[in-house]
Formats: sequence, C-alpha cells, structure tokens
Amino acid sequence: MATKYAQAYWTRRPDELFAALGSGNSGLSQAEAERQLAIRQRQQGRRPDWLTDLMLLFRQFKSPLVLLLVLAVLLSLALGDYTNSLIIFSILFLSSLLGFWQERHAGRAVRRLQAMVRIQTSVRRDGVLRSVRLEEIVPGDVVFLNAGSIVPGDGLLLWEKDVHVNEAALTGESFPVEKDGVPVAADTPLGRRGNVLYQGTSVMSGEAEMLVVCTGDETELGRIAARLSQNRETTAFQHGINRFGFLLMRLTFILSTGLLLFNLFLGRPAVESALFAIALAVGLTPELLPAIVVATLSAGADRLVKAKVIVKELEAIQNLGAVDILCSDKTGTLTTGEVRVHSACGLDRQQNAEVLQMAYLNAAFESGFNNPMDVAIRQLPGMTTDGYTKFDEVPYDFTRKRLSIVVAQNGRRLMITKGALRNVLDVCKQVQLPGGATAPLEAHRAEIESFFEQQSQSGLRTIGIAVKEVTDDPVINMDDEQAMCFLGFLFLHDPPKAGASRAIAELNQLGVAVKVITGDNRMAAAHLAAAVGLDPARMVTGEQLERMDDLALAHLAVEQHVFAEIEPFQKERIVKAMRRSGHVVGYMGDGINDAAALKAADVGISVDTAVDVAKDAADLVLLEKDLDVLHAGILEGRKTYLNTLKYIFITTSANFGNMLSLAGVSLLIPFLPLLPKQILFLNFLSDIPALFIASDRVDSELMRKPQKWNIRLIRNFMVVFGLQSSVFDYLTFGLLLCIFKVGETAFQTAWFTESVLTEVFILMIIRTRRPFFQSQPSLLLMGSGIFIVLLTLSVPYWAPSAWFNFQPLPWYILGSMLGIAVAYGLVSELLKRRFYQQMM
Repeated sequence: MATKYAQAYWTRRPDELFAALGSGNSGLSQAEAERQLAIRQRQQGRRPDWLTDLMLLFRQFKSPLVLLLVLAVLLSLALGDYTNSLIIFSILFLSSLLGFWQERHAGRAVRRLQAMVRIQTSVRRDGVLRSVRLEEIVPGDVVFLNAGSIVPGDGLLLWEKDVHVNEAALTGESFPVEKDGVPVAADTPLGRRGNVLYQGTSVMSGEAEMLVVCTGDETELGRIAARLSQNRETTAFQHGINRFGFLLMRLTFILSTGLLLFNLFLGRPAVESALFAIALAVGLTPELLPAIVVATLSAGADRLVKAKVIVKELEAIQNLGAVDILCSDKTGTLTTGEVRVHSACGLDRQQNAEVLQMAYLNAAFESGFNNPMDVAIRQLPGMTTDGYTKFDEVPYDFTRKRLSIVVAQNGRRLMITKGALRNVLDVCKQVQLPGGATAPLEAHRAEIESFFEQQSQSGLRTIGIAVKEVTDDPVINMDDEQAMCFLGFLFLHDPPKAGASRAIAELNQLGVAVKVITGDNRMAAAHLAAAVGLDPARMVTGEQLERMDDLALAHLAVEQHVFAEIEPFQKERIVKAMRRSGHVVGYMGDGINDAAALKAADVGISVDTAVDVAKDAADLVLLEKDLDVLHAGILEGRKTYLNTLKYIFITTSANFGNMLSLAGVSLLIPFLPLLPKQILFLNFLSDIPALFIASDRVDSELMRKPQKWNIRLIRNFMVVFGLQSSVFDYLTFGLLLCIFKVGETAFQTAWFTESVLTEVFILMIIRTRRPFFQSQPSLLLMGSGIFIVLLTLSVPYWAPSAWFNFQPLPWYILGSMLGIAVAYGLVSELLKRRFYQQMM
C-alpha cells in the first residue's frame, strides 16, 4: 500500500495519505500495525529460528579449502573409496558442529545484549502514544519526534514546532535543515522538501509529528544503500584480522601447491596426492578462528554486562582493549554532571533578579533538546512563568550557539536570547546599566570581557542574557537576533567528580591517554583540566584548530590534553586526525553533536541516558557515565584480545610446524606420513581444548598496556615455534624409522600421537608468558586438555581405530612419544622466555 503512494507523496494532503494508508490522526490500530509488520517480515524473508540455525551450520562449510576438500572426497567416493570418504566427511561434519555450536551460543547472547539498547520511538497506536522499537514502525504510523530522536521512516510532516533536522547522512549537508511543513511541487529536490522527514536523519531541535509513508528498502536511504553504518572506516580489529588472513592464505598456497606438485612428480596417485595436499591446507588453516573469536568476544560481552557495559558490536570489545587515546566531553564524565546555577549578575557584578527571571523564562519555554544547563535553571526555587505565554522560538544550533524565546505579556512581546557569552555579545548594541538605563555596548565591552575571564578562570561556565522588544514583528526568526540589549551574566557550576583525577591516573597507567574535548571556553576548560590532573598548558582551541591543515592536526592532536571551544564538526576531525597518527581512539559522548565523532572512532561509547542518535552511533553503551566503568571495560577488552591471540599463536605455530614436517618427510619416505583423514582428525582433537580458551585467565602484567594487532609478532611466533616443532618431529621420524624401524601404519599412529600430545602441551605453555607453573589455567581448559591427552593415548587400542589406519603401539614406542612430547614442552618453555625477551 505504501509503495503505491510513495511517489511524490510530499505533494499530497495528509487526509489523502491517511485514507490510502488506512490510518488517521490517532494512528493505526495495534492489530493493523502487527499485521503489516508480519507481512513485511515475510516479504523480507525473515527466517524462523530453526532455518537460521541450519543456515549457520551450512556456513561452516563456506571456506574454499573445505569446499575443495569436499569435492576431492566426492571424487574419491566415486572411485570406490567409501570408508575413507565417509570418515573424512564425518570429521569435517564434527568440526563444523563445534564451530556451529560456538557461534550459535554466542549469537544468541549478543542478541540478548543488543535488545537491551534497542532504540525506541513514540508512536500513536489506537490513539494512545506508546513506545515501540524503530524496526517495528510500519507505513501509516503517526510518530512523535523531539530533539535527539532518530526518524524511523520517510514520511510527511503533520505538524512541527521549531524543528531542525540533521540530514547529513542523506544529503551531506552539515548544517541542520529547518522543516516548515509547507507542501512543495513534485519535482522539488530532496534537500528542499520542507514537509518531509527521512529515515536515518535525526531531529536536532523542536518537536513534530509525522505520518510514516515508507520504511526499510522503500526509503531514500534504503534505495541508495547509504546508511551510516556502511560508511564506517575499517577498525583496528578488522584491519588486524584481514592482515592475518592474507598472511595465512599466502603460506597455505605455497606449501600445499608445492607439495602437490612434488607428489605428482614422484608418481604417486593423483587423487590421493590431491586429498593429502588439500588436507594439509585445511590443517594449516585455523578453521575454528571465527568460532573462537565469536565465543571469546561473547564471553567478554557477558562479563562486561556485570561491569555495567552493554556491547552492541562484538568486535568493539577487542578495539576497546587496543584503545590508547580516550576522548571525552567533561560533563558527567570528569564532572558530576549535576549543573547548578551559581549566580546571576548584571554589569555591576551584583546579583540581578531580572537576569535570573529572563534566563528562567528562556529555559522554561524552550522546546528543543534537554541539556543539564536548562534543567538546572528550570529547577530554581521560587521562579514561575505566571503572566507570560510563549509566542515563538528560534532554536539553538551549534553555529550560532544561541537560543531565543519570544514571550508575550499584556500585549507586549519580548525576545530573550541566551547563549555563549561572546555569541550573545555579537548580536548586542546596548548594555543595561544598574538602575535600568542603557549605554552603548562597546563602551563596556572590555569590562564585560574582564569579568567573564575572571569567572571562567575560577571554573564557572558563563552564559550571556540579552533582550529585545519585538511587539510589532509578526514573524520571528534568527534575523531578529540583532541590535539587542545585553542584560547580564548567568554563571553555572559543574564541580569535578571526586574520583576523576584518580580514574585518569589509572587509565594513564593502562597506557590510555585521556583527552577532553569540550565546547566550553578555554579558561573554564583549563580550570577543570588542572583539577583532574591534566596539563592545562597543553590545550588547543577550535579557533586554532580551524587554521590547521589535517597533517599538522594529526601531529598536534596527539600531544594536546584539552580541546576547548570546539565546534561539533571539529570533534570528528580531531578523532580522525588521531587515528591517522596510528592510534586506536575511543570517543565517549551522549549528545546530538557527538554522533559523527562516535562513528569516526575505533570505539564509540555512549550511555543509556544519551539521546537516540548517540546511542545508535555507539558500539558500547555504559549504564553509568563514569571512567571507572570504562576502566573495567578496557581491561575486559584486553583480556578478550589476549585470549583470542592465544588460539592464533598456538594453532598457527603448531599447525605450521606439523605441515612443514608433513611436507618434508613425505618427500623422503615411500608412503604418506599421515593420511588425509588422520590430518583432519588431528586437527579436530587439538581444537577441542581451544574452545575453552575464552574461559582462561590472563597474566595481569599483560593487561597494563594497550593490546594491538601485531602481525610481525604473530608471523615470527609461528616461524620460531613452528620450526622448533618440526625439529622434534624429525627427531620422532629418526627414532621411528632408524631405531624402531616401524612400518607405515605404526609410523602414522606414533606420529599422530606425538603431534596431538605436543599441541596440548604447547597450549598449556604458550597460554602464559610466565613460567607455566606460575600461571594456572582455567578448570575447563585444563580439564579438556587432560581429556584429549588420555583420549589420544587410548585411541590406537580401540576396536574402531582401524578406521583411521591406526594400530596398537608397543609400550616402548608409546613411552618414547610421551617422552618426546614432554621434552618438547620443556624446550618450548625455555624458547618462550628467550623469544619474548628479544621481541618485546
């Protein structure tokens, strides 16, 4: 129904669209909305849970290497090798089940967390205003919006009150657009349709009701696929994973292709050689890495909930652990957030009741977004709006930094303007003197500036109040903000939090530099910086920043502690400059003007009391706006990263060593050192303990600095410990072939046993940088490791072991394999210490 009327709906009257959409001023009925929502979900192909699980299971086979192995096995099956083919299929399926189980469990945990911070919007259903999730809005809904709201669909403006909308995500226009509800022609460009609101845009000021006409793919954003989330830059975590993947792809291709060609050159069967080469490639690939990463991250997300941090994007946990610069506004983070009115003064610096009354009227009648300053003014005792009515409003914007309210009393209309002092002085020509007389502003400007600086240096925020009579002006707009009379000062106080300096010091000890980005004047910002332990001399202002090019800013931004008098668009520029300098940046904000910076940061952090647009842009949502909460989140992020790195270290080094040994010895002996099914079974058994890495402990000393992806470290670790593994493998080969003189089956059984044992032992050693006996693994990790060791030692003696071409080993061979594994573990412990001494 919506599609039929989506074309040029901005030319139609509301009653036409109401009739077409089966709606009205009271909105849709709840039953009709649910019916439309069900239809849309079916059209969008929303799958039931069982089908989603099935698709997740199939996705475990998406790796090209696994698919290639499946094709090779099918070829082997066609040639009559039924037993081996079924065994390989079984191992692949069990490995996929491990990954499926981990991802399914983690995915459900993440959905529960995301449900805690879903954005809600106010909609009329059955004539009653109720709160529903953004994704539940359907065509025909009548939605109420105010400052900070995200527009949930494209639609017609029914009524508005001083509405300004940020349409940057759609049009690229950086300044808010005023909406007036006036119908326009069909060919009016998108950016000039004053009676239309678009999905994905956000309300900056005022309030309105809209009739939703289009949702989802039918909206302007849906059609051009231009949602903000798709434009986000690659984060530190994504970049690290990509580089690691490319490293493994190159290594896998070189080893497996070379081995296949050598085996074919030696005249070995083509199918068997292909199966062996592909199995080798699969064995080298950490196929459980996606499942391990998701499981580790979801476990971290569960723990973060206890630390009062809700995770919207899983990868943000590891990015949080890598953060070395944290940018934050001061209000509520470094200060108490409880703004209080300190005083209201006239030019004589004495308390002035008229200044206080005008400030109160301005704040009380404002219809824009709530802010702590206006809340504090409205709570002043003994103040009232009796006798006054609101006539009009010129909403606050971040360019003018002023808000004007026109009040009417006894037929007289007065414009009251409140805002940043210098911005208010810019529109004044007169100043009110004690006693009520006026004088030219310029004669007293130096006196005003001196008082302003004095109060700012004591930590007070200064607001200017100006008035102008507009009784004969029928239309009020920002052009009326001129030739005003400066009335006086309003001083506000937001004291530093008691633990702010301690929290900043603790973050510094973790290697995280805290940067304050504020719109407040430089003197107030300097006062706060000194109070919380930051160097006030290391400050840059918005005016200075405006004169810098991006290269200069990238260098300077890292060195400065405080950014004062900053415009909203400059916040994003500062964050991007820090990232260009190679830093991982977290940005903490909760306001309308923070959304762009939240998107630009590696980790966007908001709070549950933030406006919708800020929560939507953030990756993490804090249940308390407190640096101590963030401190706990950073530690959890580092723990998650380090546990993920354990799997990468252990798997790549052990697999690389085994594959080097397989590749080398296969060229020297007349049989395959391990059959393809044995390689896959080895990989499957060694991955089982890795599933419990997410529960493992982390060395406390490793949590003291940011943890970033280091491909050089991973590559060197893989080569050093892989070569060490190969040395012990060739020691095993020499013992088996030259001393024990075993045959093909005994060789494969013995080496399989030694390989599994060494992978479990190296897991227990490499999981910590301390001596292994000084760091106790988690019970789950230790228990699973012991289970796999016992299982491996017993496998050759089971009746089904013949399926894998295993045979029982004499006690002296089995004891030798166990002894080599123990020696391997001890050497690994010594090598580990030397490796980290040279690399760190």
